[in-house]
Amino acid sequence: MAAIYSGIHLKLKSVKTPWEDKLKLARFAWISHQCFLPNKEQVLLDWVSHALTGYYSKKLQFGGEIVEGLWSYLDDVLHSKKLQKLMEKGKVITIRFTIPQIINERILTCSNEEPLNVDASILPVVLSCCQGILAFPAFSIIYTSKCELLVDLLCKLCWLACRRLKSSEALHSAQLFDVLLLVFNQYLVLQRQQTNQSRMFLQVCGSLLQPFLLLRHLLSSRCWMGEDEVSVRQRLSKEICSRIQTVLQNGLFHTDFLNSYREELLQSDGSQGKKTGFSKGLTAPIETILLKLADAAFFGSDLHSAVVASSVPMLYKLSVESYCKDGNQLLCFHIFTKFLDSLRFPEAKSAEDRVSMEWNPGLLALDQLLNLIFTNNIYNISVDKIRCEGVQFTCYSRVAEMLLTHPRPGTAAWFRCLRTLILLNHLIMEPNLDELVSLAWVDADVSDPRAKKAQDSLLSTLLETYTKLRQLPRVFKEVLDVVSRPAADELRQSILSSSLSKKLQECLLEVTNSQVLDIWDLILKNLELLIPDLVGNSDTALKVLTMSSLLHTILFNMKTLDSKTPVPVILSTQALMNRTVQAAVMPLLHTGKHADGTGSSVWAMRAMSAGLILSSTWVEVDHLLQLNCSKYVSPSSQADGAGAEAWNFCCLLPQVSAAEWKLVAEVTGQGGELSQHFLQLLSVQKMKRIMMRPGEQTEAEGLSLRSSAAFVVSSGKAAVQSARARGWDRELSTLNGETCGVAHWHLVTTNLALLVPCLPQEEVTYIAEVVITNLLQKGTREVGQDTGTLLSIPAMCESLLNSTLLPEIQALHQAILLGLTQRVRQLVIAPGEGLPTGLLKQLAASVHATRGEGHQSSSSNWGLLFSHPMPSQGTSPLDSPQSIFSSIKSPSLLTLSVERLDALLQILDVLSALRLDSLSCTDHLQCFLLLVSLVTNLKPSSEESQASKYLQVLGKCYFLLTVLVTGTKGKAVFRLAHAGDVLEKVIAPLFLVSSELSPSLDCPAWPELLHTLQCFLSNFVQKIVERKQSMCLNLEQFIAFLSNTWVNAKVNEECKLVVEQLLMVALLTLSCVIQTTLQQSEKNRHKSSTLPSLLTQLSGLLGPVLQSHFDRSGLDWTFIVPCATALLEAELCPREQQSDAVSEGRSPDETGLKYSNLYQSICSQVLHQLTTSTHELDPLRKQLEFLRVFCSSLELCSDHNIKTGIPSIFCAVKALLAAPWITSQFIQSLDTQLIGLVTCMSERCTDHQFYLLVKSITQGIEVANLWKGRHLDVVSSLILTTILMKCSLMENAEKTVWFTAPQIITALLVLCKKTALDEPLGCKITLLSLEALAVLIQQGEGILSNPHYVTLAFDALLCIPLDQLKLDEYASFFQAIHEVLFSIIQSQPKVLLNAAPTFLKCFNRLVLSVIHKSRQKGAGEKGMITENEVILDCARQVERMYTHIASKPEEFAMFSAFMVAEYINELQKVTLNADVKKLLTGGVYHLLDLVTESDLRFLNALLQLGVREVFKELHSDYVRYHKSKRQGEEEYTA
Repeated sequence: MAAIYSGIHLKLKSVKTPWEDKLKLARFAWISHQCFLPNKEQVLLDWVSHALTGYYSKKLQFGGEIVEGLWSYLDDVLHSKKLQKLMEKGKVITIRFTIPQIINERILTCSNEEPLNVDASILPVVLSCCQGILAFPAFSIIYTSKCELLVDLLCKLCWLACRRLKSSEALHSAQLFDVLLLVFNQYLVLQRQQTNQSRMFLQVCGSLLQPFLLLRHLLSSRCWMGEDEVSVRQRLSKEICSRIQTVLQNGLFHTDFLNSYREELLQSDGSQGKKTGFSKGLTAPIETILLKLADAAFFGSDLHSAVVASSVPMLYKLSVESYCKDGNQLLCFHIFTKFLDSLRFPEAKSAEDRVSMEWNPGLLALDQLLNLIFTNNIYNISVDKIRCEGVQFTCYSRVAEMLLTHPRPGTAAWFRCLRTLILLNHLIMEPNLDELVSLAWVDADVSDPRAKKAQDSLLSTLLETYTKLRQLPRVFKEVLDVVSRPAADELRQSILSSSLSKKLQECLLEVTNSQVLDIWDLILKNLELLIPDLVGNSDTALKVLTMSSLLHTILFNMKTLDSKTPVPVILSTQALMNRTVQAAVMPLLHTGKHADGTGSSVWAMRAMSAGLILSSTWVEVDHLLQLNCSKYVSPSSQADGAGAEAWNFCCLLPQVSAAEWKLVAEVTGQGGELSQHFLQLLSVQKMKRIMMRPGEQTEAEGLSLRSSAAFVVSSGKAAVQSARARGWDRELSTLNGETCGVAHWHLVTTNLALLVPCLPQEEVTYIAEVVITNLLQKGTREVGQDTGTLLSIPAMCESLLNSTLLPEIQALHQAILLGLTQRVRQLVIAPGEGLPTGLLKQLAASVHATRGEGHQSSSSNWGLLFSHPMPSQGTSPLDSPQSIFSSIKSPSLLTLSVERLDALLQILDVLSALRLDSLSCTDHLQCFLLLVSLVTNLKPSSEESQASKYLQVLGKCYFLLTVLVTGTKGKAVFRLAHAGDVLEKVIAPLFLVSSELSPSLDCPAWPELLHTLQCFLSNFVQKIVERKQSMCLNLEQFIAFLSNTWVNAKVNEECKLVVEQLLMVALLTLSCVIQTTLQQSEKNRHKSSTLPSLLTQLSGLLGPVLQSHFDRSGLDWTFIVPCATALLEAELCPREQQSDAVSEGRSPDETGLKYSNLYQSICSQVLHQLTTSTHELDPLRKQLEFLRVFCSSLELCSDHNIKTGIPSIFCAVKALLAAPWITSQFIQSLDTQLIGLVTCMSERCTDHQFYLLVKSITQGIEVANLWKGRHLDVVSSLILTTILMKCSLMENAEKTVWFTAPQIITALLVLCKKTALDEPLGCKITLLSLEALAVLIQQGEGILSNPHYVTLAFDALLCIPLDQLKLDEYASFFQAIHEVLFSIIQSQPKVLLNAAPTFLKCFNRLVLSVIHKSRQKGAGEKGMITENEVILDCARQVERMYTHIASKPEEFAMFSAFMVAEYINELQKVTLNADVKKLLTGGVYHLLDLVTESDLRFLNALLQLGVREVFKELHSDYVRYHKSKRQGEEEYTA
């Protein structure tokens, strides 16, 4: 042993041993168990420390590989599990002090601009060693015991991180930042333990502040790349910034430094009183911080301003968080002034104007500083004015003046700063309000979206502030003064944006009418000054147009006058109305129409636009005043009748003659989108005025209506065509050549009900064409084109299509249908000869003998459409219904391209949204024929994409056929031909193209088509049955057709699979409808002799098809299982009738089931699949339904069939319910199928078998299964217990179940008590136990004779810890407990005679939990909306339970006072959510119905003083709202 020790130790110390061998020996010695050295770990650690120290102190010389090897060896030792275990056992191992020093030096070397290759290569290992040292408290004490060493490490790591962040290379490793975060955590621990806070300040401010600020700036401003390490980008950078702020707050703004800051900043302020003594040696701390910030040499000239701008708000935020309390607001303000000076903004009066890019960081910082001032209430206007002589106001005024002297409207922060200053005190901006309006509003050139949003926010705040001050006219006076100044108006943006218009609308509703009249008067005064200089001056014309648009917005959004308005206001309004016409409208129209004799100049167009805007506005306001204010006398009331010409508006504005209106219309027709839009608007207003006149409409008025409507629609056709999908924000300022089409279409669509009745058919067809074109182009718009909240023609067309108004406008509704049909006709072209004309009229006559005028016009329209000659290429087979019915005998099938099929799909989508139920009978029938013709005449091609589109088209056609058949006009279809013929013709095309469909069976659209086809067949056959007209003949005809199809399919093997699936869908649908009808007839005691024969025919055809498909494809859930269920039911139906015949004395038929082997094979596979089933609900339902029907057959489900007997089925179902993915919601979805299956199993079982099943269930819910780890068996047994209790059992089976009920209740109680909610499936088992308990108590009404077993349920309820549950778990448990209590109070009234206190104790736990969880929360708390919904639902259940308790006064009257007292006491402890409190209070009102006068005296004496006041308020509300209402109801109750 000694030799081993001596050899290794000597070789490690020997100078002759090569360093490579020393490293190998050291590694061997560390990992080998055969090397025995006293204190081996410490010896090896000292050896590597000595080697590294000697190398870096130049005492030892060896190569770079040896250096890397030594560092790697040290890293392996520090991170070895062996060392970790030794340290955990308490072994003392130390590391030399020189190693941390060397680590710090290596990190410093690597942080240089050009580190040595050796240092750069070993840096990852060095960082790993550092991490290893800091991870062990025994090693990290080297750093923590010598604080300067840790500070030095932190500083050097920050420098290294800054160097990495400055480089353009990606950060591929997170190691450096992981180590940095670890060092931060160590330093924070040391900082908290430090008692000398002044030393920490000097340490942080001297060594760490500048590296911290630089690192934080680089982290927060870095443009992260995709190649950067994800953990650094998403987590570490944020955590490091957070640690920096924590270190700086503890080091620079500790609470012990408050007096030092006061001495520095408030020493001349007498309001602070005398100094508070010793300040722990800090002198001028804020100046010390600012000196570090001002060191441009440290940060670099390129980064200095940006670092200062990003650091100042953070530092100020930390100071505010530390000191902004206990009356230190003035101190925080002075700190703000110091930090503001450090941003080096120019003086307000200086001419210095730096580059905008240098301003942006400073403005962002100023924005954040002002926000901190505002949000922390540092500026108190009264305190500043009275105690501080307005020092803060002066400072903020200088800031405002500086911002306005050096405006930056392209920067969002500039607007935000001004907004915050207005929020602080509007008087700050008051002296410079004109400059603010000019620079930030009227003359501001803002293109950046963020700056635009900030500008809107500023102006909204400005309007809102002056609205509250009742000085809104003051703002508009400044706006009008700025607008009136000489300026390049062409460069000005619009005054009112969309968001600003909404804010102005809100403000105008809050101000008084007199203020609106003042603004109106101001605008008119400015117009009167500008109009005389209008001629030839385009700038003046633009100013007039701007003011007119502003007046339009104000008058449209102001509060209208009514009969209660004071007379002076009405007289002022009337005077302003007259003045508007005389001083503005007439001069503008007169000036515009006489310009150069043509009116084509720019200024003339603007004048004309302004005049028409004011004319339309005046007419609208005049009309509203006439309707709402009886004291108002309209100048237009004496106007003559309406002229027949569209341009004659004398009935609206009689002050302008007809000749002048004609000239205005001529000038407007030459150009000017704004003028044309308001001319159209005047036409709509004219139509409204004519229609609202009392009396019968004259011929002249009718002519005027028609001409005006035609003018409105026709005048914007070119604009609509060029508008496409452009957006418009509804503002007049943005109405130009690109958006005028959108504005025109908005005017048309919002007045359709007014326009369409007066339009000729050509114009209605034009509107329909525009709607259809835009709807069909919806999927082909330009990529990236997003109108957002803007109006666009496609969006308006889509809104019109989905509105309930469109079906009411029958002419337009029918025109859209005609347009869609025409497009289908153009897509589907087949060779052929001329088409018969007038055929549709004959069809319409056959649908109904008598038609009104509207139907005649409808029929004639269809005749015009379908008699229209086609191009020479061919004609459409859709035109003739005869071709539809003859297409199967002589088919002319078409194969469309993918592009045409896509277009056809779009048309069918529009058609499905057209509300086909609102069509007339003729249109309904024609639409049906159109769809049938599509189904009949199309066929797929061999291309996969084309076949998929073809299947989608077929699916959409069958869906629309279903809509038409089930609609209110569906009877028209059955008058077209015999139902069997129609059904055959609709289904036959699928069989004709079966060979082409064979490659498409794997296409996703194929099962969707089959499902849609099944829905169509189900609804159509159901209609045949309901009509009761030749039902058997029609169905037999269809069955015969299907039979012939099957015979023909046997010959062609290629298409046999498709035919089989189609036949199974059709036969399954027929069977289901017939069986449902048969069951309903038996319930109504009307036995049908024809339906069983139809079932026999169906089973004779379905059996061979099913057998063939099963032999070919195996078990297919889509077809085999439901078809087997239907076939088995069809075979069992005659047997049920035979049993009825036996009961009547007739001899039964002894023939067995024809396909029993098939059923057995399917059942075996179903049971196998059931245990390995997926999460899909629909297949499971089909399987369980098959098993139910299978169990109902005594021949199939017998003791002889072991694989498919009752025990096998029971085991498979239990295995299904034990699946880990089964949830309560999933079981509820399968509830009906499971109950039916278990019921059938109980009926087919012998008494002994049923006893064994019940025994298996009861043994499964024993708590011993949990101890054995069989949690899933417990889950399945609990579900089966619940299902079994819900079943309608036979007499012996019912006795067996209820004989074991006490055992089940006891087992459920033990499960609830012993199941911990945090163990696996604990919550699920407890919930299922409570659900089973509720069902058992509910079903045991009148059966559970011993109340003791029911009272055991209370023990189960009391053991549920409601306060420890998560939100979703809480809702489920609350519901389960409530159900148990409800079952007891409803089904077990005897229990309450003795157990009412326990019942109330359980219920009171629910009430208290709702009260505690529904406390009012802050708006920032997460999940508040979801939690409120859950708690509200629980509160509703509590309210209902209160109602049930109040309905049983005998049991609960004596406890009602205590319940009220407990509720009041708990209510006093929390502030309830208002909605929850309303529900709970409503429930307590029902309890108060049981409270007597003596109980009231008892409560007043029992409750404490504060609680008693709450109770008195509650009782007074009860008497006022609830008791009086109840007494009123009792008076009128028999």
